[in-house]
Amino acid sequence: MIPSYRPPPTVPDGNAEAAGEQGAYTGVVTSPGNSPRTLRSRIAGSLLGCALGEAAAESPGGSAFADATQLTLYTVDGFTEALEWANDGVAADETACLWLAYLRWLGTQDETPPSSAPAPPARWIDRQEVLRCRRHPDAASLRALRSGEMGSRQRPLEPDDDGPGALQRSAPFGLVANVPAAMVEKLAIDAAAITHGNPAAQLPAAVAAGLIHSIAVGSQALPDAVTSAARHAETLKQADLAERLRSLHADSAPVAAGDAASVLLEAVRLVLAAANDDGAASIDALLTAAAKHTGPAAHAAGAVAGAIAGALYGHESLPVAALERLEGVAVIEEMAERFASAMGA
Repeated sequence: MIPSYRPPPTVPDGNAEAAGEQGAYTGVVTSPGNSPRTLRSRIAGSLLGCALGEAAAESPGGSAFADATQLTLYTVDGFTEALEWANDGVAADETACLWLAYLRWLGTQDETPPSSAPAPPARWIDRQEVLRCRRHPDAASLRALRSGEMGSRQRPLEPDDDGPGALQRSAPFGLVANVPAAMVEKLAIDAAAITHGNPAAQLPAAVAAGLIHSIAVGSQALPDAVTSAARHAETLKQADLAERLRSLHADSAPVAAGDAASVLLEAVRLVLAAANDDGAASIDALLTAAAKHTGPAAHAAGAVAGAIAGALYGHESLPVAALERLEGVAVIEEMAERFASAMGA
């Protein structure tokens, strides 16, 4: 039984919007106990799927992931730290914990935050050499973190950037159990706003997290989860994204654009195109397609697609050969275990 975790109430100044303010998304959440796949399997599957999808698009042989996976793992670590504080009875600000985690990630990229930024103490993740490689990190994320300021909806940083830098790290919010869909939305948007002040970057991140939440926690089938994502986009006043999600199918043409909404659409298209009754075969097909992908932000689309598919099919369905080629599998599995344990999953 997963205990009823509720995020602590403390929030940073100016960041206290009611959950779901952007559109009051109220998607139905059901227990993962209804699914033959445990939440732990879906968590590990999603994080490893993110790395596999990004590596397939990023490197020959699918062995090396890049910043999407790195920042997804740092998102996990920041949220895990907030959970650890909450489990000890200490109110913690999830968004601030995430900002500190992203500052720690910045240090792994041979960057030095300005003296005005806090210097968070190192955690286990920071000692993992596999995460210290710099592979074309998202430029908007770098600029925002270099500023030494924590962006928020009220104090936007990088307001002109509509790229997938926030989207590509949003999957972990969809893996949080026993919180309402509106809280998943709030967590994803607030986290996106740390580095991306443009709603066109923030809202697709929330839709992606909601889609994964429908699958991993709500146990929805893929078509139903995509339909729920379209409804979610509508509540966020993203009519074009909603309509395009509804029109996606396995034979849809690739979405050839690099903005966050288009990258999300392409990721969902990749998962739909690869889906069949055999989870392992589906993920194999997805990785093959991701390796051939040449569109803008291909590695981000691969990462998001892999995170969705991994949550859908679970850890057990990930292809062994692909995992054997992938760097850092033990680190990713350990992060999944720490996240799940902090939630009581």
